[in-house]
Amino acid sequence: MANYAVGIDVGTSSVKAVAVKRSSSGYSLKSVGTAEIRRAEYNPEESPQALAEAPLRALERVTQDSSFAKKPCAFSVSGPRVAPRLFKFPSIPKGEVEQAIRFEAEQIIPFDLAQAALDFVLFDEVMEEGKPQMEGLVVAVHKEEVDKRYVLLKSAGFDPVVLDIDTLALSNAYIETEGVGERETVALINIGARFTNLAITHGPRRVFVRDIASGGDMLSRAVSEIYGLDLPLAEKRKREAIYTPLEDLGGGGEEEFEGTSAGSGGTESGNEEYVLLDGDETSMGLTSGGSAGQSGGSGETLTGDEDFEASGQTQNAMGAAQKVSANRAVLADALGDLVSEIQDTFKYYINRRIIPRVDKVKLCGGTAKFPGIDEFFSSQLGIPSTLWNPFARLDVSGVSKKFPANFLDEMGPSMAVALGLAMRTF
Repeated sequence: MANYAVGIDVGTSSVKAVAVKRSSSGYSLKSVGTAEIRRAEYNPEESPQALAEAPLRALERVTQDSSFAKKPCAFSVSGPRVAPRLFKFPSIPKGEVEQAIRFEAEQIIPFDLAQAALDFVLFDEVMEEGKPQMEGLVVAVHKEEVDKRYVLLKSAGFDPVVLDIDTLALSNAYIETEGVGERETVALINIGARFTNLAITHGPRRVFVRDIASGGDMLSRAVSEIYGLDLPLAEKRKREAIYTPLEDLGGGGEEEFEGTSAGSGGTESGNEEYVLLDGDETSMGLTSGGSAGQSGGSGETLTGDEDFEASGQTQNAMGAAQKVSANRAVLADALGDLVSEIQDTFKYYINRRIIPRVDKVKLCGGTAKFPGIDEFFSSQLGIPSTLWNPFARLDVSGVSKKFPANFLDEMGPSMAVALGLAMRTF
């Protein structure tokens, strides 16, 4: 059995790759790679041919790392042509299970099974009204999706040998690294660019999955619409807010923003967006012609050092509150429908007594690092929601010097699917 494995997650906006090694002491990270996939909506200057080849070029950049090139790998698919469905029927002999599941799939899968790759997993039997019931998950994937992804990976120099779906890879990564108690229910929410993968793990052997057609692109569009920015600039500002601590994104300098200097008074549409999404500590009291030595409203001059210090603290607190409020407004506008879909999914499983409740929510994906998103989900769902870094439970000592400081912590939440795929091959 192999003790070294690779997982490749080809998303909408980027490629993520993870190589891990398994030993008796657990998993160790051997390498991690990522490359952006340039897209038409955010890169309008690119030619149609360049955009069509963008996924291949991103994969080729990843294969520059010898840890991935020409290695057997697991890959996955997601989206509308992936159909996972629960099934349940009275317990039957094992030799009849596959035929019974195929018959069941024909009733519930929304496309012709002749055009699908089909697989299933059985959960533990349950008792209903004193009779044993077989439960499980059947997954159908349209063969065109599989073939397209397979050819893409082969063209880039990979050796794809294992097929999975994003949601199951996500749950696999969590169960392998964190574990799930027998009576615990954890919802994993991986927010991608166009799709959000939802996996609900109930105990270590049952998982319920769904792809939702909403994600980080909605956040970019909300920034664009609320602040009057074109979409490429809105995406840029969103990414800067995600990958850089807000307090480290200064408001001064020579950077041109919406045709005006970010440090000047500027236009309302340009400067206001910069203040609200970033950590410009001068955002309160300096954008209406006031000076640092004046109070924002009365025009009264502050002469004492204590008054000046107190005023500065108040302004900073007000500025921080304004940024939190602004980010919350963006999140509500962008992800309100996503939260509703997740709530409906929770209610469906709870009302059918498939799960008793959801105990906690773990957020991952690049968008999950947007400031305040964990508090937003906690308040909307009424369930503790925290950012999940799947690398936190791995031995990373062998690769930590290979990357800049904090790189693995920054990238970890985006790598859950790729990690789960790598673990899938053992």
